[in-house]
Amino acid sequence: MQKMGFGLVEIGTVTPKPQLGNPKPRLFRITEKQSLLNSLGFNNKGMQYVLKKLKKRTPDIFLGANIGPNKTTPQKDFLSDYQKCVKCLGDYVDYLTINISSPNTPGLRSFHDVENFRRLIAAILKERSLLRKIPKIFIKFSPDEEISKYEELINEINASLVEGVIISNTSNDLELKTAAKVSNLPGGISGKLLENKANEILKIFKKNLDSSKIIVAVGGIFDVDSYNKKIELGADLVQIYTGFIYQGPNLIRELIRNGK
Repeated sequence: MQKMGFGLVEIGTVTPKPQLGNPKPRLFRITEKQSLLNSLGFNNKGMQYVLKKLKKRTPDIFLGANIGPNKTTPQKDFLSDYQKCVKCLGDYVDYLTINISSPNTPGLRSFHDVENFRRLIAAILKERSLLRKIPKIFIKFSPDEEISKYEELINEINASLVEGVIISNTSNDLELKTAAKVSNLPGGISGKLLENKANEILKIFKKNLDSSKIIVAVGGIFDVDSYNKKIELGADLVQIYTGFIYQGPNLIRELIRNGK
């Protein structure tokens, strides 16, 4: 990834225990819309396996781990799963992404409730304070909340030691899924269909988030223009997934050469 030109890489989502994810097929191309539908369900080999890999890493690229709870964990114990991952992986990454926004883990988006969100931040920051290294903390948000909800959550971040946000995860919006003719399937939409929605949320965060916080933008980047749009709207960093799948490695070189 570094040789392709990426400046940062995010792995995950990592959960405490290994899990297979949701039944296949669970990833679909929506070619005519340049989008994807995924219901992967945090398929991964668990934090201990990832830890072994991270201990062998070379520190020459900014590396983050995206973490979340196991699907089999009762919702009341989700906080504990996040804390386990922070404790296990935190000393070996540059940042941790707290995934509260996947539509494929039942109950996960309940952390967009302000009281739940406040408890989550407190638990994560407490666990981080016990680490040798202090990785940055980013919160990854859903694109499917009301504006007033984002404003409430931004206030909580502004009052905390959380370093940044990621805008946004995949969308479970019925309108988008209907436009893509996948309303009958589980999972979230990414790619071109998500671009406008993600950009509108990016504007809200840029307007309300403290300027000391880092904004990472993602959603619908397929060319220099869509990349530059994220920067113009206030993104400090940009991530890419669906565009990379459709366009391949040449897209990264193009963004580096001609992007802002």
